[in-house]
Amino acid sequence: MTLDTDDERRRFAFVDHLDVGVRPVTAPLLPARAVVAALLVVMVLTATPALLGHRIGTTPRFGPAGNGLIAWAIDGDIIAGDPETGTQKALIAGPPIDRNPLFSRDGTRLLFFRQISGDQNRFDLFVSGADGSDPVMLSAVPMPMPDAVDWAPDGNSLLVNDSEGGLFRYPVRGGRPRLLADGVHLQRDALRPPDGGEILYERQAEPEALYVMAGDGSRPRELVGPTVDACSCTVAGPPRWSADGRAVAFTIRLDDAESRIYVVDADGTGLRRLTDESGPGIELDPTWSPAGDRVAFDRWQGGPGDRQIRPIGIVAATGGHVESAGLAPAAEGALIEWSPDGRTILSLPKTLVGAFASYPDATGSVARPVFIDVANGSSRQIDWSVGSVASWQRRAS
Repeated sequence: MTLDTDDERRRFAFVDHLDVGVRPVTAPLLPARAVVAALLVVMVLTATPALLGHRIGTTPRFGPAGNGLIAWAIDGDIIAGDPETGTQKALIAGPPIDRNPLFSRDGTRLLFFRQISGDQNRFDLFVSGADGSDPVMLSAVPMPMPDAVDWAPDGNSLLVNDSEGGLFRYPVRGGRPRLLADGVHLQRDALRPPDGGEILYERQAEPEALYVMAGDGSRPRELVGPTVDACSCTVAGPPRWSADGRAVAFTIRLDDAESRIYVVDADGTGLRRLTDESGPGIELDPTWSPAGDRVAFDRWQGGPGDRQIRPIGIVAATGGHVESAGLAPAAEGALIEWSPDGRTILSLPKTLVGAFASYPDATGSVARPVFIDVANGSSRQIDWSVGSVASWQRRAS
């Protein structure tokens, strides 16, 4: 809650008009500086938590934020790099094999998976401080690498979509995980902003449609599919909530030669195409900017057997002309990560991930990250060895 300006004036007016010195006192008067200091202490102690958070600066869970470090995994360690200086350091290192780091939405914590000794297919789920300190194991029983994992906006729980389609909510501060649904498949950022009150998902047995359920797994409903719209087409790519939670972007396959980015409102209405390109081609993996005003995506031109990768496309959230960003990535496309301030796109090759269970190290791939300036389309590469999908930490601006 932001402190109202008039309320601030009333507080200071009250201080200015305190009746001091009109009554006899037996103790000596305090120096003026001490009185002011005491009053300030009282004001701080009586301020609401929301006010204190506003004054010291907190990281918003959604929308633009300050740029922090970038975390990834390589050779069993969790590494963090500063894209401004190019420096890097180990957050979590040592004999255990650690994988798949993901910062919480406020940038204060980090989740990762630790491989069970002697078993490459089973892992424990850990949460630590953002600097790798004080790791705590959340999983009571080792698990296969999940298909997807995501932080709740408030940071109090994690969504874990296991390899068999079970969707669990893990409390971060202790307690047993709760099964929310079976037979579902999640993508990253499945929790609807700003409070995570709904979950976006696909059904394993029916991947051509999109569904939404309440945050506790109840009230499932079809968002896009044959029963709710007249589109004789198929959902063919991962969906993403917009930063304000009012819309979802995803790919629709129009025919064997053409797939395009579409947007639908959160209530299932207003299905519309986002891009204006035509002819044989594929658009995939839409990723909203932090401000929600643009969408970046991978794209290929040409028909089956003759497709060529093109530079990452960027289109306004209102739709229309597609702008190219940077040089064309590798043939398989790019893993796209917006910087928290929305000014830069981090591009990594998709060879780093075949499925969530494959990264960071199972493919043996190592890449150098490419940073694309959204304003002018220029690219720069940093000499880091990245072996996984990267997570860009959000910080207070």
